[in-house]
Amino acid sequence: MKFRHLTTLIALMLGFATFLAAAGGASAADTLTVQLTAQNNSGQSGTATLTDMGDGTTKVVLSLTDLGATPQPVHIHDGTCATLNPTPKYPLTNMVNGKSETVVKVSMSQLLAQPFAINAHKSGQEVSVYTACGNIVGKVAGMPATGGGGMARQPMLPLVLGAGLLTLVVAGGAVALRRRQA
Repeated sequence: MKFRHLTTLIALMLGFATFLAAAGGASAADTLTVQLTAQNNSGQSGTATLTDMGDGTTKVVLSLTDLGATPQPVHIHDGTCATLNPTPKYPLTNMVNGKSETVVKVSMSQLLAQPFAINAHKSGQEVSVYTACGNIVGKVAGMPATGGGGMARQPMLPLVLGAGLLTLVVAGGAVALRRRQA
């Protein structure tokens, strides 16, 4: 009799662990770090951290060498740093003291589907002077190499969550049934 209770308890714990593992995987954000290097002897370099928000938007957080309190325009451009289209594709919040944070209306998979670059300008008055640039390329942490995001990258997630929940219900029902019989 005690062995049956132990078996039921183990099944219940395994079901709960499956449920937690699947739910934890669903909440992990996809991130990519882009290295920005100095241009035109600016001495400005740093990183841009891109996070797929899962709703067709991407959060871009810039942290570059501080060139002072003068606002610096920053954008995502079509092309690479070597072949940059001068017309911005996605404007970002002006960088002040080397920092900027923006949520842009484009998914991470779209940013990885074709060449894009993040470009910083010296100032609003000197937008033709580029101070730093970084190409948006690479494999995203938590994503397969082909890109994608949200449920598209985890097609089995609903099935795993359902199986975990079903295991919990069955194990709970078994415990209740055994208590009635006792």
